[in-house]
Amino acid sequence: MGNDSNAIKKMHEEQGHEIIEKLQKKIDTTRYNLEASEEIITETPSDVQREKLTEKNVRRQHGIAGIKKEIHDIEKALEE
Repeated sequence: MGNDSNAIKKMHEEQGHEIIEKLQKKIDTTRYNLEASEEIITETPSDVQREKLTEKNVRRQHGIAGIKKEIHDIEKALEE
C-alpha cells in the first residue's frame, strides 16, 4: 500500500510541475504580447486604439498576477 501512495504522490508532483511549466509559458506569451502592444501604443495616432490597447494591457497584467498566484499555490501544495 505504501508503494501505491508513493506512486500517486510522484504522479501528482509530475503533473504539478507540468502545469507550472504550461502556466509559465502563458506568462511568457502574455508578457510578449504586452510588450508588443506597448510599442504599438507609442506608434499609433489613434486615441481610441491606444485606449483599447491600454485597457487590454491592464487585463494582461492582472492575468499575469493571477497566473503567478496559481503557480505559487501549486508549488505550495507540492511542498506538503
